[in-house]
Amino acid sequence: MNKKILYGPQTKAAIENFPFSYPLAHLEFVMAMVEIKKAAAVANLKAGKLTSDRSKRIIFACNEILKGRYNEQFVIKGLHGGAGTSVNMNVNEVVASLAGVHPNDDVNASQSTNDVNPSALKIASIKLTRQLLDGLLYLIKVFEKRAAEFKDIKKLGRTHMQDAVPTTLGAEFQSYTDILKRDMKRIEEAEKYLFELNLGGTAIGNSINASKNYIDNVYKELRNNTKIKELKPMKNLMSGTSSDTDFCHLSSSVNMLCLDMSKIATDLRFMTSGPRGGIGEISFIEMQQGSSIMPGKVNPIICETMNQIYFQVDGRNTTVHHAAENSHLELGVMLPAIADSLITMLKIVEAGLRLFADRGISKIVVNEKRCLELLERSMAYGTLLTPRLGYDTVSKIVKEAVATGKTLREIILDKKILSKTELNKLLVLK
Repeated sequence: MNKKILYGPQTKAAIENFPFSYPLAHLEFVMAMVEIKKAAAVANLKAGKLTSDRSKRIIFACNEILKGRYNEQFVIKGLHGGAGTSVNMNVNEVVASLAGVHPNDDVNASQSTNDVNPSALKIASIKLTRQLLDGLLYLIKVFEKRAAEFKDIKKLGRTHMQDAVPTTLGAEFQSYTDILKRDMKRIEEAEKYLFELNLGGTAIGNSINASKNYIDNVYKELRNNTKIKELKPMKNLMSGTSSDTDFCHLSSSVNMLCLDMSKIATDLRFMTSGPRGGIGEISFIEMQQGSSIMPGKVNPIICETMNQIYFQVDGRNTTVHHAAENSHLELGVMLPAIADSLITMLKIVEAGLRLFADRGISKIVVNEKRCLELLERSMAYGTLLTPRLGYDTVSKIVKEAVATGKTLREIILDKKILSKTELNKLLVLK
């Protein structure tokens, strides 16, 4: 750790003004800002705003920071006012101290907090979204593998949590797979809106103090340094300074993914209920004791975690939307709340996807005997029999089965309504 304090008076003022017991601004956000400072140092040299010596010193300082050697110098809390000026000045001051230059005149030349911070958040979000998409693809492949393994396992399908019609466990898991694929498409679409930045718009998006030469070169450098080749300026930079709904698009798409994962997790919790007093069609391999008082109890802890990830993400999604709605006139003044909430979401979800795959879906054990038992004891076969026997006849058989405790199969065969061969042909799932 570097014991010497490199930040200056503006950072110290922010520490005093925002003394919350709250996590610091995410390093992913800070490092994306450093990437912008580095690109700006080159662009300002070419635009004649920096000498070669000052440009080189700023670039060197940024490279040192990007190596993670000065992380402890970034001390602004994620919760603060001022549209993110405190974070921008923290970065400016640390870079300036290392480079021996002025934080505003040199490090922040041709820039404003109002174009740097949203652009940095987009860069950070792109990188984190790509990691999330990799995790989602990994989970999808695990679901596809399990769907293939379960394709011949007959079970009871349910609606309203009541017996419905026959299906297979493989069909259920293939459905989950395709749900997640649709979520992936939504997130990929939302990512495209992050490629357009308002960098170069400075204070309100009309590029005061930022030349065309600077703007052209800062994007060229950013594309090279970040390896995000799609980065480009918005056609209307003011629209990007005034509105933060691009972040809402991504936030909402991630929220929908988590909603679907929570729904799937709850389905699995339902199917794993028991082992004797519930459904018990599947179970999870025990990874830790389920109770401090009830011996042998196994809880669906990963599924419960996925539910809680959704609760966390849904709250942060709401924060992002409220913060974006409070973009006043030419500036999205609530960007710190958006940055803190969105980056937290992306990081939690990426970890959760891999957790769900490795310690959840991969650890499912199927009780095939129990699946078939519940199917046979249910009235689900009635729907398959109706085209052949008619609605009224099947209704009578169902009522008798409920009254006697017999299965539909037993009644049909006992009364010779159909032969065993005929019945089996009708009960084949398509």
